[in-house]
Amino acid sequence: MTATKMVERVLVSAPGKVILFGEHSVVYQKMAVAASLGLRTYLCIERRQDNLIRLLLPDVKADRTWKLDELPIDVDFTNCDTRHPSEMPEKLQSRLVKLADADAQNPTTQAVMAFLYLLVIIQIKAAGTPLDHGFTIIVRSFLPVGAGLGSSASYSVVISTALLILYNLIPVDFNSSSDRELHLELINKYAFKAEEVIHGNPSGVDNAVATFGGAKSFVRGQGFSTLEGFKSLNLLLTNTNVPRSTSALVAAVSEKRKKYPEIIEPILESMHNIGIRCRDAFKKLHDGAITTEDLMVEIGDLVVLNHSLLDGLGVSHPSLEKIRSITAQHGLKTKLTGAGGGGCAVTFIGDDIVQSVVDEVMSFLKDEGFDCYQTSIGGIGANAVPLTNNESSQWLLETDRSTLEQYM
Repeated sequence: MTATKMVERVLVSAPGKVILFGEHSVVYQKMAVAASLGLRTYLCIERRQDNLIRLLLPDVKADRTWKLDELPIDVDFTNCDTRHPSEMPEKLQSRLVKLADADAQNPTTQAVMAFLYLLVIIQIKAAGTPLDHGFTIIVRSFLPVGAGLGSSASYSVVISTALLILYNLIPVDFNSSSDRELHLELINKYAFKAEEVIHGNPSGVDNAVATFGGAKSFVRGQGFSTLEGFKSLNLLLTNTNVPRSTSALVAAVSEKRKKYPEIIEPILESMHNIGIRCRDAFKKLHDGAITTEDLMVEIGDLVVLNHSLLDGLGVSHPSLEKIRSITAQHGLKTKLTGAGGGGCAVTFIGDDIVQSVVDEVMSFLKDEGFDCYQTSIGGIGANAVPLTNNESSQWLLETDRSTLEQYM
């Protein structure tokens, strides 16, 4: 398959991520553990019969169309796949900003800029071979935006995957290919480029989890490792719908650390050790040293300890404590995830918990104005499947989550 003979329609998806342990402490080179989330972002790329490129992002209210000859394919950007986007030639940057047609700091525009940037550098990767047809990309996400669940990384991964397929740099069935790991590494490489456009200096863990799936341990400056023996776990994700500033929360912890170093440093070190205990528990499960029941007991203990430490750092919130109270009344363990101060909480659901209990908990939480998602962690990362002629790109906008999940 060449770029000019692309499969008519392809459905691509990638998961979000959830931090299990190590929020805030990861800033200070402590171990964090993150896992792929069952909630996913979906993309449909469809070949067009004209010379137009259309990008439709309904979640951020973007609908842009360009002609093929508007793309800046004549720029000289040597080693663009290893250089930071801020190093792009001024000529390229000005043209991309013009094509994006808005304030570069606007979140919607950043998503558009990330797409355009990937389109340019992936075409360079494909030896500059121009397309001889247009295409439509529609992206739809079931991840809450700005909730610390890796929505931008999930978007970056599906865009990266779709464009690499478009330019014949990876096959549609890359997950069943003998070169699967190489294809995933290429997807992750370009997704990270998109994350750099959006965030400037991302850690790389979000796009890695969205690309490879499963669970990763991560230490800033040292990279990430796959958790050996990790198994998929069921959980309840609750969005408080309380807005918060991640940067402000991180800054507040930093100030507290400066003021009370002899107190805060042991808290951060304890959180580091929680990440290690989580990693080691899954290794023991893999080696047969503990049972799944033993694992869930330890995870539950670590959840309570980690949240208490985060509360000690001052990053919990009354809404998060309300969620913990409601779930605790039903024997479930809950912690905040992400920056805190609102945002989301995760509740772990063991195999011994019957669905009627989960339903009751969700009902109580919804009565408090929270949004609940029953999902799982640790599933597959990036994936793609060809679609039939009956499933146009617009079909993606009309299809429910459960139906889409059956494709992946």
